[in-house]
Amino acid sequence: MKTNVSALGLLSIIVIGLSLLSCHNDSENSNDFIIRVDSVKIPYVVSSATPFDIVFYGTIGFNSCYSFKTFNRAITDNDIKIEAWGTLDYIEGKCPEGLVSLNGQILTLTIPLPGTYRIVIKEPEDYTLVKQITVK
Repeated sequence: MKTNVSALGLLSIIVIGLSLLSCHNDSENSNDFIIRVDSVKIPYVVSSATPFDIVFYGTIGFNSCYSFKTFNRAITDNDIKIEAWGTLDYIEGKCPEGLVSLNGQILTLTIPLPGTYRIVIKEPEDYTLVKQITVK
């Protein structure tokens, strides 16, 4: 019985140690952030249940270690909230300087029901960029 408890304890320590090692993340070198969107191109009127594009412009970063990651979106009533996320994967000596931008990054949306909607784009420091569209 004592041997089983000791073996179980040793096995537990090994599993915990391996899981901690596998979770190693270079968090000081990789950071996600909300991109400051300078402007968007959105149609004023769209058809319900028909895809349309929102085109994003803005600066992501100032060297090649910055990049666009994803769009997060949430719909609450007639508000469509969007966040443009970027990431910085810093590698010392491997990040040549240069402007990295959204450069017309496209998010395609489909709104199923007619009505008036607000596109709310979340910006850093709790700012928002708001556009209104009509869905027919």
